[in-house]
Amino acid sequence: MTPRLAPAVLALGLLWLGPAPVEAAPPKLRSAAAAAATIQRFERCELTIQVDGAVKNPFDPDEISIDAVFSPPKGASITVPGFYMQPYRRMANGGRGTVEEDGPPVWKVRYTPRQAGRWSYEVRLRTAAGVQRLAQQPLLVTESTNKGFIQLDPKTKQFRFETGESFIPIGENVCWGPGTNPNKSYDQWLQQLALNRANYARLWFAPWGFRLETKDTKAGWYDQLRAWQVDQLFERSEAEGIYWQVCMLNHGSFSRTQDADWQNNPYNEIMGGPCRQPNDFLVNPLAKKLFERLLRYTVSRWGYSPQVASWELFNEADFGDFKYPDLVAWTGDMSQFLRSIDVNHARPLTTSFHKASGEEVWKLPGIDTVQLHVYDRRDFGEAFGSSKLTELKRTYQKPVFIGEFGWIQDVVRKFDNLGIHMHEGLWASMIGGAAGSAMIWYWDTYVAPNKLEQHFRGLEAFWRGEALGIHTQPATVSVSKEGLAGWGLSGTDRTYIWIKNRAHTVDQYIAYRCEVAKRRLRHARGERTIPLEPYAPPLIQGAELTISGLQTLGRYRIEWWDTYRGRIISRELVNSRWGKVTVTMPDVRFDIAAKLIKLQWWERG
Repeated sequence: MTPRLAPAVLALGLLWLGPAPVEAAPPKLRSAAAAAATIQRFERCELTIQVDGAVKNPFDPDEISIDAVFSPPKGASITVPGFYMQPYRRMANGGRGTVEEDGPPVWKVRYTPRQAGRWSYEVRLRTAAGVQRLAQQPLLVTESTNKGFIQLDPKTKQFRFETGESFIPIGENVCWGPGTNPNKSYDQWLQQLALNRANYARLWFAPWGFRLETKDTKAGWYDQLRAWQVDQLFERSEAEGIYWQVCMLNHGSFSRTQDADWQNNPYNEIMGGPCRQPNDFLVNPLAKKLFERLLRYTVSRWGYSPQVASWELFNEADFGDFKYPDLVAWTGDMSQFLRSIDVNHARPLTTSFHKASGEEVWKLPGIDTVQLHVYDRRDFGEAFGSSKLTELKRTYQKPVFIGEFGWIQDVVRKFDNLGIHMHEGLWASMIGGAAGSAMIWYWDTYVAPNKLEQHFRGLEAFWRGEALGIHTQPATVSVSKEGLAGWGLSGTDRTYIWIKNRAHTVDQYIAYRCEVAKRRLRHARGERTIPLEPYAPPLIQGAELTISGLQTLGRYRIEWWDTYRGRIISRELVNSRWGKVTVTMPDVRFDIAAKLIKLQWWERG
């Protein structure tokens, strides 16, 4: 197999021929063809462009740039950058893990039209020799039921599709897969997410995953096999209805101490890069230019996809060996640059920290969401259900999202096969006012082996179609029995409540599992019956729930929900008095949720 890519002269549109002749002809546009002359609104238009001639680096837009200018039925034209790629295919007799190059490298342009009607496009090539153009070609875009791209509502700051339908992210981290063929694992993970009605996942472009710049390719050169695997991943995601938060950089690549991998970073000068130390990545002009090229390639190849819901610049940047003021300035520069090159510029942008507050970063106009990572809390209800998330929303006037949570200790993940702390984190984050569910870590060692994706099903059913903008506020909720803890979230015309049994905790369940193990050892010899009581926290009956601070008097309907099955247990009509509603709760063994919905005068309930 020929090298994936090496810094050498490439013949465009042909197989790699090695160094070009000294008097090699400059690149010349030969042809451009669309995969289809008629497509639906929000469907991908893909152009394949043939170019004759040779260049030293097809990933350097200063050397060669191929764009398509799309002219819509209404409005200004849109310039979409093209990208250079090596196609691959799975070998017919080699199994799912074996791929081979599928023909010579080509240039592509991918764009998703956002309005129906008669379009046209013109392909342009720019080099030092000048600009070349091909004749305009027509493109017919018909109406469709596709929802389009995910955006933030400018008023409520809620995630929504272009069609106006709300989008509440529910899912987990699935940041990388094992081995040289991670797509095989992703096929299984995405299928389970979709079956359990999750819709969101977080992806890293990590050095051991899908990072395009590696110690083998060097900075400014992009691993084409990995890029093809990302193509496959997003196409599968479209079929499963999963949307992605795509993280461009991981902290370890810029650290000498925390998950240290700086020694292998292609931007490190010992690897041929321009940076003597990690902080140079933020301030060195060449390093910034190379990263902007990487962003340009990423957006040109995958920015077409509505499945890319959000860009994330950095994972836990405070773990990098950086100076904070330089990090703030770099984040501001790169967020603005990324938005300027993404033709679907309303796509939200974020970044993340491990412990640092990131106050100056969250203030940046180019950062759309505040992202938190929270680990090792004994009570995720207290961690998420307090007013902390609301304070962040109020301070920055931006949605708050919990990009990672979980238990770092192996013993918790080993014994919590029921997913107690995962379930608690999911519900507590939503009732605490997050823009979507907290994203559990340990997808491959905890969630998938224990089939814990089932916890997404009840959460999705409860929150489906609800409005979760930054206007939501904590509700005043109290329960009459000490064995229960409750939290609430108030919206425009309804209040959401989540109540948990205080005895149903990870610690209690681990103690139960350990006791079971002791009994088995104690009675290991001989044939006998070993009495093992099933895990069951005490059932709490007859408790009363009081919701205070209601702004509207009148009739309400309260719905009680099973948080595991995602079903309504019962409904009841209640009246508010002095801004309060008090009701008797169903029995609670583990946890329960409720919606208190204000009824209009004409509604029967």
